[in-house]
Amino acid sequence: MNTLPQRGVLRVVPPAALDAAIKAQDEARAAAEAAAQTPEMSNLAGFIRTQFEIMRTHRNNAQSGWSERLLSALRAFNGQYDALKLAEIRKFGGSEVYARVIAMKCRGASSLLRDVYLAPDRPWGIQAGPDPEVPPEIMQSIQQLVQSEAGTLQVNGRPPDVASLRDRTLQLMAAAREAAKKKTVLQAKVAEDKVDELLIDGGFYKALSEFLTDLPLFPFACIKGPVVRIVPTVAWQNGQATVQQIPRLFWNRISPFDIWWTPGVSDIEDAAVIERTRVTRADLNDLLDLPGYNTNEIRAVLDEYGRGGLHDNWDSTDAERAVMESRENPNLNRSGLISCLEYHGNVQGRMLREYGMTEEQVPDELRDYFVQAWLIGSHIIKAQLSPSPRKRHPYFITSFEKVPGTPVGNGLPDILNDIQEVANASLRALVNNLSISSGPQVVVNDDRLSPDEDGEELYPWKRWHVQSDPMGNNSQVPVSFFQPTSNAQELLGVYQKFNDMADELSAIPKYLAGAGASGGAGRTASGLAMLMGNASKILQTVAANIDRDVLDPALRQLFDMLLLTDQSGLLTGEEQIRVMGVNVAIQRETQRSRQLEFLQITANPVDVQIVGPKGRAAVLRSVAQTIGLDGQQVVPSDDDLEKQQQQAAAMQQAAAQAQGGQAPSGGNVTQDMGPRTNIAGGAG
Repeated sequence: MNTLPQRGVLRVVPPAALDAAIKAQDEARAAAEAAAQTPEMSNLAGFIRTQFEIMRTHRNNAQSGWSERLLSALRAFNGQYDALKLAEIRKFGGSEVYARVIAMKCRGASSLLRDVYLAPDRPWGIQAGPDPEVPPEIMQSIQQLVQSEAGTLQVNGRPPDVASLRDRTLQLMAAAREAAKKKTVLQAKVAEDKVDELLIDGGFYKALSEFLTDLPLFPFACIKGPVVRIVPTVAWQNGQATVQQIPRLFWNRISPFDIWWTPGVSDIEDAAVIERTRVTRADLNDLLDLPGYNTNEIRAVLDEYGRGGLHDNWDSTDAERAVMESRENPNLNRSGLISCLEYHGNVQGRMLREYGMTEEQVPDELRDYFVQAWLIGSHIIKAQLSPSPRKRHPYFITSFEKVPGTPVGNGLPDILNDIQEVANASLRALVNNLSISSGPQVVVNDDRLSPDEDGEELYPWKRWHVQSDPMGNNSQVPVSFFQPTSNAQELLGVYQKFNDMADELSAIPKYLAGAGASGGAGRTASGLAMLMGNASKILQTVAANIDRDVLDPALRQLFDMLLLTDQSGLLTGEEQIRVMGVNVAIQRETQRSRQLEFLQITANPVDVQIVGPKGRAAVLRSVAQTIGLDGQQVVPSDDDLEKQQQQAAAMQQAAAQAQGGQAPSGGNVTQDMGPRTNIAGGAG
């Protein structure tokens, strides 16, 4: 019996099942290819990217976020309508004029703040410690001097009195403490000048100027620093240029669009912060030669970007923001910029160990450590423990109008949004009404016009050629004119009224931008000066926010870094940072006038004898400083004044001796050498 050959059986499946199987195979193949092309992401990189997604989602949330507020503020400053509003206006065919009330108020507020923080008077200072310690060698010298004086008394046969020795020791201690105070004051002044030089070289005041522009415009403004950067410096020696890589401190203004933080915090100091920066391939190439950077990760970034496998971290606000800032749309990115996320926050020790930090750096895997890390794509190009002893990130944020419980406050666009909308509507209606009512409207009956008559042309002394009405109604006028009603005065009154309301709500009067006050005290020059002085007081709250949230912590951060790195003994750690922005805003003119009054009142022989040349010289130096002069160059120093007094006393004494008499007595001639204590019997 012949058997059938053993062959395979053809399986018949429905078309739907076949399509599903083919789709599953395609998806599995695509996933395998993607896994082969996508580099493996470390736990630290995954943690930072997850934190960024949480922060970005919160900021872009329509209910709790502020991304749309940032865009709205930028549109208001540029005088642009949003796309939906502009489409409605163009559908109506009306004017697209924009009032720009908010932009004017922002410029006025920024000018007031610049007058406080960027004037010749520094809005900060370094104050010497209140009770400096007397050096041990001075203490030893005092003890030796007292013992020597006691021994001299014993040699002369006069036993020393214990009370007198104690008084003598206290007197010398007081003199030494006073000398120590003067020395610390001079040292604090030298340190203040040196710190100010560091701030100027690091671009602090430039960043502060940009920060003051952002403050009234956005819900918050941010300044970053100090950040250490190694920059090439050219040094000339014997006519030859040598390039040296020198570390320097820098400060930057950070755009509110480029910073994110932990959503749930009420104080920015407690938040983890992510800043997005943009670097070029040239910047990454320069990082290859710097210590602390992961060379392999940087090379991987350059390789992936060159092959088009690196995806940037774009935000939903980037495209519209780029258009309003006159930059290239980042979605095109023909400039070749690479997005980098800079993270400042706590990370668990286990992730840091996996990244490559040593057990000495991270002794406990379960403890969180405050770190700085830079992420590009899926690559950590650098990660380090924060060098700040306070474990604080270098970002300082405040708002024009603070809201308790959140770092995000209100800017002038938030305060004046309704006023701006009504002002725009009134101004558009005014322009539309002016254009319609600027001339007569013409009604032409085309049936009555002659065939060769052009009803579209209108000019003076035109002759209209018309025909008889075929219906016999020749009483109907073929061409008629009427004048539309002009509502310009009413609309202009509404616009001006809402401008006045903007003055009240923003507390930034229009005359700060150059417009004259309409009446009252503003009709005279002195009255207008008084009004502008009062307007300065309304920003005292804003200045207090800047002092408390920005200047004070930023300067303390710099103070800590100088104490950690400075080896010249410039700072001792006992100095105190004084931030005086509010005081400058309040007391600048008052203090100057009071000083001038003091000089006038004390310009008499009795007060001059009490104050003395040194006291009057101190007031003169202060006045010269407030008017932009160097008081140290205008007024002689205390040593020079003392020499002048000695020379005058010597000349008077010589003149008296030449006349056969004695030198006249008085405090104006003899120099006050201080009290002299007789150890045996008190003052002598």
